[in-house]
Amino acid sequence: MAKLDVPAVAVVVEHNTPIEMRDGTQLRADIYRAAEGGPFPVLLIRTPYGEQLMRGTIPVIPAVDAGFAVVLQHCRGTGTSDGEFVTFEHEAADGFDTIEWCARQPWSDGSVAMYGPSYLGMVQFAAATQAPAALRALVAVVTPADYHWGLAYRQGAFQLGQALGWHTMKCVQQLAYRAAAGQDVSGEMPAVLGLMADPAAGYARLPLRDAPVGRILRSWRDWLDHEERDGYWAGLSYRGARDRVAAPALHVGGWFDLFLGGTLDNFTTLSRHAATEYARRNQRLIIGPWTHTDRTGVVGEVHFGSAASDAAIQLERVQLDFLRRAVQPSEEDLPGPPVRLFVMGDNVWRDENEWPLARTRWTRWYLHAGGSLSPEPPPAEAAPSHYTHDPRDPVPTVGGSTVLFGGPGGGSVSWLAGPRDQRPVEARSDVLSFTSEVLAEDLEVTGPVSVTLHAATSAADTDFTAKLVDVWPDGRALCVLDGIVRARFRRGGDRAEPITPGEVYEYTIDLIATSQVFKAGHRLRVDIASANFPCFDRNPGNGAPAATATEDDFVVAEQTICHDRDHPSYITLPVIPRAGAGAS
Repeated sequence: MAKLDVPAVAVVVEHNTPIEMRDGTQLRADIYRAAEGGPFPVLLIRTPYGEQLMRGTIPVIPAVDAGFAVVLQHCRGTGTSDGEFVTFEHEAADGFDTIEWCARQPWSDGSVAMYGPSYLGMVQFAAATQAPAALRALVAVVTPADYHWGLAYRQGAFQLGQALGWHTMKCVQQLAYRAAAGQDVSGEMPAVLGLMADPAAGYARLPLRDAPVGRILRSWRDWLDHEERDGYWAGLSYRGARDRVAAPALHVGGWFDLFLGGTLDNFTTLSRHAATEYARRNQRLIIGPWTHTDRTGVVGEVHFGSAASDAAIQLERVQLDFLRRAVQPSEEDLPGPPVRLFVMGDNVWRDENEWPLARTRWTRWYLHAGGSLSPEPPPAEAAPSHYTHDPRDPVPTVGGSTVLFGGPGGGSVSWLAGPRDQRPVEARSDVLSFTSEVLAEDLEVTGPVSVTLHAATSAADTDFTAKLVDVWPDGRALCVLDGIVRARFRRGGDRAEPITPGEVYEYTIDLIATSQVFKAGHRLRVDIASANFPCFDRNPGNGAPAATATEDDFVVAEQTICHDRDHPSYITLPVIPRAGAGAS
């Protein structure tokens, strides 16, 4: 499972080492360590994806060369580990037990660090919130802060694209494990392979709850059955327990990763509320122009330059240096700036002291009747804008922070992510565009971004979407940020609150964050619509949960966007003064 690196030292490898959990279940791990020397700090990597999927993505041999013993463990019910895989359910206890086991081994010096992206990052936080004494450091890459709000759902809308793609991939794996164990999977495998072969049909299939993946992984139906943040999510998520994390952490994310909000949240939350002052001072953040799976610096339709890749900043070495220093018995702060950001447009890396930046000038740009966008407040009276939304013909996903399976060649998971030209979408009658005048000088936007709408709908429920778009002098309209809010969840995910058709409500759409310089000669644009499919599921509009809806439930909605003085609609931009800005 290691990269094809040539080790600098002779390496001892122990395959399928059993590690007993508190309930007696045997999880198995491959252990890599130098043949001589020791004892070593341990780098624990826990994965549910097996060897083939993770091959080449985990720096096992470089970590051994850096002085670690590497324990690469299969999560419960995956790979060669015993037990049943239930999404997220056992990761906190299993992670804690494994950390304690690692610390007791004769080749271990008693200190443990963890590493990994996405699910491999989630298992780190799940274990860290159990406060294992031996845990010294985390490197969490593209990792959400909460399983409910930010992974399964985003402001009430189900993240269909990534959820169905992930469940399909995991179901194929789980069925392969069962087949290898002699079980008959002939009744289940064809339907799941059908989803792999034709993801678009899977996204369109209704009702969502009846997707074949729900017969194999119960988390599919559990997620859909629990729209609100209830006891189901409270029993799984580490969100509310991060104040028990006592380890420094390096958080790595991408401006076009669907878990960017979680990466930023984990950094800011642990910087303020980690269990020790030392851990609070030693949180670090790196954000590049990357997607969930691609860190080459070529994203969507933009190449961000030779400095943009993870290789250009030697990210693997940075991560291992962080881990190596963190496991040393010292109370000295770890070196390096708290924050390192790639500033798109300028295409440079820049070090910062905090997030959001202290010098931010929060600036509103208002949506005006007729389709203009400017810092000027709207007049006292202005006619609203209108469009008709039909969930049978939803606005399609083009670009943004998404993970969609089934791109060209059948295997890509980020094929629609990143900055992509919105003109085909903007030509639709159910998309409103508000565009600024040509910028006379560069405008840097670095920080959290949100859109506030005063809006009404004729339906019992609806979605509102927003995009921040960079309009180039040649007319290209490249998406920078996107977001969505489901009307019933406009106040958050704890409880659905119905709306009254025809009544104007205030909606805040969280576009998460960016670092983008809109260059002189460009224009800003905000696009408003009511779907972004299949990134997000379709809201039927009847006020009922979308999970059980069929096309017979779909309601055509007449949408109204207000932009007068009493009902302003605007985007809030974190503008950074340009004086003194420069490359690091």
